[in-house]
Amino acid sequence: MANSSYRPSFQNHSFYHGYWNGNWGGLGYGGYGRFGGPFGYGYGFGPWGYGGYGMGFGGLGFGGLGGYGGYFGYPLGWGLGAWGLGSLMYGSGYLGYSNPYYGGGGGGSFGGYNYSQPIPVDYGAQAAAVTTDTSQNPADAMLNDAIAAFKQGDYDAALDIVNRAITQYPSDAVLHEFRALVLFAKADYQQAAATLHSVLAVGPGWDWTTLSTLYPNVSVYTDQLRALEAFVRSHPQDGAARFVLAYHYITLGHADAAARQLSQVVQLVSNDKLANSLLMMLKPPSQGQGAQPGQPGQPAAEQPTPRPPEEATPTGPAVDPAKLVGSWKAAREDGSKFELTLANDSTFTWKFSQAKQKPQEFSGKYTLEGNVLALERKDGGSLVGQVSFDGDKKFKFKAVGGPPEDPGLDFAR
Repeated sequence: MANSSYRPSFQNHSFYHGYWNGNWGGLGYGGYGRFGGPFGYGYGFGPWGYGGYGMGFGGLGFGGLGGYGGYFGYPLGWGLGAWGLGSLMYGSGYLGYSNPYYGGGGGGSFGGYNYSQPIPVDYGAQAAAVTTDTSQNPADAMLNDAIAAFKQGDYDAALDIVNRAITQYPSDAVLHEFRALVLFAKADYQQAAATLHSVLAVGPGWDWTTLSTLYPNVSVYTDQLRALEAFVRSHPQDGAARFVLAYHYITLGHADAAARQLSQVVQLVSNDKLANSLLMMLKPPSQGQGAQPGQPGQPAAEQPTPRPPEEATPTGPAVDPAKLVGSWKAAREDGSKFELTLANDSTFTWKFSQAKQKPQEFSGKYTLEGNVLALERKDGGSLVGQVSFDGDKKFKFKAVGGPPEDPGLDFAR
């Protein structure tokens, strides 16, 4: 969740059609607060699915995440909690992030940009209105120049332009995703994977309509896709290339083909948690087969009709607000340390430190409804979790929308 001024970066670009599954991305609008206050639960139109159970601050929510709307009818809450929550799940230290395709064996600094972290989210910046007047939107003007070079087959020029644009507008995820497409066209799959990994950590990829408009014709894209497929066949141990191929299969609507590639990625690249989450999204253990592969340019296979959302009220007894007031500390086995201070005036401070990284903190307002604690950062973005007490001096905080294996944080006085 973000503050009311935040708009996803795709709204800066007129060519943009939508995210995976053919739905518009961005914030979903959660219904009316179930508890009658500004923070409550409601059924909302989901960002990347067909709606679902969502939470809302004054009506804004992320219906669909962790609910019942999702890609090919499957829920998007399979470990992709940062989708719709911006990067605060990572920015708070709550979720650790590792990009296995950046640096090290990948070689080089990838254009000077640091992809060791997810794409940053600028909560405070309002997006410019979508307009054909590029003078009102300099990021879009630079991207249009890069796209023009790309359509001419001048991939070096396109990469140079988009790299310069990213330097000026690092929080524009569309620029990064286009950069990954240029690297794919250049058959630089290692760098493409590193870029895509940071993009997909905080949001889903483009749909086929969006991607296809960047090519002069479908045959050019098809040749590049076939080249990647051939590379994977001749380099079966290359996890980066398989990750890029899975991304393109998802964009094309080929869920089964994507799942097969991701299954190989999680075996080859043991620390790629994102690939595992994408795989669980595409093929939950209890679900059957998805769509069948086809040819680029063909419409995605018909998607199953989603079932109506069921009652999904967070479980657990309501928490006495007075019990939360005070300072709490938590730690994890990886050396991460956390300190949460909750005051009587509904303000909070969250501090955290991770190994070999500078300590960080942020503050804002908090709201408690039942057993759900929402930490709304002053600069935008919220971290929402369920609270369960163990006596009066210990409680567990488990983020809503986190991965299934998330142990939460155990705070104590």
